[in-house]
Amino acid sequence: MTIVIPAFNQGDYLPACVDHCLFQTHPNLEIIIVDGGSEDGTKAYLQSLQRRIETTTIEPVSSMSESGDIIRAPKTIYPQNRKLIILNFDEDIGATRTYNEGLIKATGKYCTYVVGDDMPHPHMIEGMVSALEEKNVDFVYSDMNVVDDAGCIIRQMRLPDYDFKTCLADWFHLGVSKLYRTGLHKSVGLMDEAYTAANDYDHYLRFAMAGCRFYHLPKILYSVRWHGPDRKTGQHAPARYEKLLAESRCCAQRARDYLNQNHT
Repeated sequence: MTIVIPAFNQGDYLPACVDHCLFQTHPNLEIIIVDGGSEDGTKAYLQSLQRRIETTTIEPVSSMSESGDIIRAPKTIYPQNRKLIILNFDEDIGATRTYNEGLIKATGKYCTYVVGDDMPHPHMIEGMVSALEEKNVDFVYSDMNVVDDAGCIIRQMRLPDYDFKTCLADWFHLGVSKLYRTGLHKSVGLMDEAYTAANDYDHYLRFAMAGCRFYHLPKILYSVRWHGPDRKTGQHAPARYEKLLAESRCCAQRARDYLNQNHT
């Protein structure tokens, strides 16, 4: 199972994102972090991460001796059954290529990406793996919280059950909390780097048109970070948000054309 974490100048949020991935209840995770050319504290954090995982300990109270002494036993904080891969780029390579650099190296049977300021909930991967296998599908997506920088919930996103028209032709309603079979990359390819904003919309539309089986898991398993109305970077920066809307309109029209062609 592979989690790709694409990051770009998200040093204030990346440690929380990485911890939420490391502490997933699913065992034996491969975690690939791709720094797409950050200029903040991201590179310093990543440089120290492997050692931090291996050596950070605490000494909680474990018991009391017969004489009444408090006994503390050292305990490693982080799970040790994780394969960590860190990819660094010196210059900004763009969001879509940052995703692809991680996805192309994914070796797990299933994969997903978690943007560097978001937070998957502890049972996200375990729950989605179970759904993929029990429902015999290729792609699972779940409901989400939207949280502010303090972690307070400002919105819950309850997504519709899967239908091509509803989730892809009306608009993009698959969200960002997802897990899918890595083998889809071989049959459909990676993200199209011509899409700089709606790269997931295009990618999953191509999955659908290739026969991918989708399933909606109606549980809140993920928190999307919202930085407020003054955010200056990311998808909601004015120029990029307009690009996101333009590319999304293009994808929606392609989905409608596909529906019309296949129902005539």
